[in-house]
Amino acid sequence: AMDVDDALTIVEMTDTADRKIGGYSKGMRQRIKVAAALVTDPKVLILDEPLNGTDPIQRAHLIELFERLGAEGKTIIVSSHVLEEVERVSNRVVAIVDGRLAAAGSVEAIRAAMHDIPYVVRIATDAPRDLGAALFAESSAAVSVSATDSGLEITTNDITTLGRDTPRVAAAVGATITSFQPQDQSLESVFRYLVEGR
Repeated sequence: AMDVDDALTIVEMTDTADRKIGGYSKGMRQRIKVAAALVTDPKVLILDEPLNGTDPIQRAHLIELFERLGAEGKTIIVSSHVLEEVERVSNRVVAIVDGRLAAAGSVEAIRAAMHDIPYVVRIATDAPRDLGAALFAESSAAVSVSATDSGLEITTNDITTLGRDTPRVAAAVGATITSFQPQDQSLESVFRYLVEGR
């Protein structure tokens, strides 16, 4: 078991340890709950919405704490609607939609299994017209190509092939690529696809 003072130190609550919990902010109460769980030194920590009500600094600190605990071999199960932060610290996610298991695995693996949903990729380039026309003509992976303010937006069913074809085609037309960014591989996008059943 962990000493109470050590648990309070870990969640940065030693300064307010003598105050009544009723006077704590929501974020402070969240951190106290984590400290209470840490006192028992569990191998598995189950936390319900631990980031809810925390300010950006508290949230960053808790995320850092979860990463550290995970590195120490602890399993942390978090239910959360703050998907962006969860994605940063998760190596495996379980998506539950309407009380049923919709998907489980890494975000990348879940997204890759959604064969019926095309990827959207943004490419920043100095020659959008030339690169767009060449990709559409030469890459079987480019389903549609449209110009944006900073380059191209490409819809593809095969992001791996598009990623392989783009540098070759860019070199052939003399285009410089400054970024190749999939737009819908985030946990939030994947969850939205699962919920909408698309």
